[in-house]
Amino acid sequence: MKKYIYFAANIVMLFALGSCENQLDQLPLSQPTADNFYATPGDFIQARNATYSWAFHGANEYGYANRVLNLSETRSDNLYATTTASREWEGINSFYTSISSNSYIKEAYVSNYKAIFYANQLLEKLDEKGSVIPLPADRAAMAAEAHFLRAFCYFDLIRWFGRVPLIDKTVTAQEAAKIGRTPVADIYNLILSDLQIATTDLPTSYLAADYGRVNKFAAKAFLGLVYMTRSSPTYGIDGSILGLNEWAKGYQQLNDVKTSGLYAFGADYATIFTTEGLTNKENVLTIPYTTGNDVGGNFVIEVGYEPYFTSIGMSQQGSLEARPISTGLVSSFATADKRKIFGIATSYTASGLAYTLPVFKKYIDKTRYGLSRTDWGVDFMVMRYTDVLMLMAECTLHGGGGTQADVDAIMNQVRTRAGIPANAVNTTLSQLFDERRKEFFSEGTRWFDLIRSGDALTIMNNWKTLEDTQKKILTIDKNSLLYPFPLQEMLAAPGLYTQNPGYD
Repeated sequence: MKKYIYFAANIVMLFALGSCENQLDQLPLSQPTADNFYATPGDFIQARNATYSWAFHGANEYGYANRVLNLSETRSDNLYATTTASREWEGINSFYTSISSNSYIKEAYVSNYKAIFYANQLLEKLDEKGSVIPLPADRAAMAAEAHFLRAFCYFDLIRWFGRVPLIDKTVTAQEAAKIGRTPVADIYNLILSDLQIATTDLPTSYLAADYGRVNKFAAKAFLGLVYMTRSSPTYGIDGSILGLNEWAKGYQQLNDVKTSGLYAFGADYATIFTTEGLTNKENVLTIPYTTGNDVGGNFVIEVGYEPYFTSIGMSQQGSLEARPISTGLVSSFATADKRKIFGIATSYTASGLAYTLPVFKKYIDKTRYGLSRTDWGVDFMVMRYTDVLMLMAECTLHGGGGTQADVDAIMNQVRTRAGIPANAVNTTLSQLFDERRKEFFSEGTRWFDLIRSGDALTIMNNWKTLEDTQKKILTIDKNSLLYPFPLQEMLAAPGLYTQNPGYD
């Protein structure tokens, strides 16, 4: 059983925020409680773990993994997720303009700001009382983790919403209610500052017992992605994409990960998703889950389908309506492509009925099923080594470093592992993104890839033309590239915020 560091935290660090959802999610712990709590090294460890828990696992049986499957994968051209059951994910996939109260959107905002609160408080208490931690290096490393997690959450927020309130210290509800939406450039200043501290002060590795904590090179990989996102085309919206030319900065951070020697390109595609812990050298940044006492994860069933679970002899998982894989994605694979064979179910039999509705199965592993549908012990890879290599190739094609031969070599390495011809020559950006689509499907990266490509609107409108025979998809324009600012925040501070363009 894996060491599960986040829920190992004493739950006392989570009790005080239960009533803050209509208060901009920044209510602090009561001062006496906070002052009394941060008294021992163990207290600081619990506070750190609580920060991880909110940043990665979120609230209400959802977390980062569920979030990217709902808001990135489902939004993208990888799925055609319409239903007659009026599920909330249909509004995401169909580009409804009346989704500001959608629970997935609310969760993204709430969980990130709760994690930011804990990161802010932990940093303040380290300054105030951190001397109870004997070794200065340990104090610096813990602060670096808090800086990383705060940057992680703010980056997640601006990719979904664009401008959001910048809160870099604990504040009262009354103070928070006066903080408007901050320009994205200013939020990036904090993100970069936090990540620079993280890449300097984080350790290079951990023992197996601390698997899942972020290290120096995971922070570098993430920083590389931040530089790349800042450099991508703006589409004329006020989002996380600024059109800056920082591809060389991104390349350098990613190359540091490559040359660290800590990671390796997985020899077998399926093994990447069935091997966990430090033995899996593809794992750069991972969210671990374990089974037992019903504290595992449920992202595995997020884009699943009940008949497929039945076909492999599993109990009901609650995935009554499918989110079918788009025709375009299924048809993009060669017949022999091992990625499709491992990760997509195209035909299966359940209760005597044959099904041909294609659905994702990449993360479904019966051997890691626990006590219920919310108790899967399957880790979620936020970033893996193959991603690092292909992001480097993207930087290269933007003139950020490396050579065309390097790009072609990475493409052919990926294709060889997939069991298809390694025939990449003079790879273009479009071809690289097409390969990323086949490599990372159902890992939550597709929406972000589309936006970075500069072709998101063209690709998504082509998807609409091809897939939307039911005529359920609404207009897809530049405003669709951001989500609406959450309704509960608009109502919590009337007049403080303006809604993102294009939403009701």
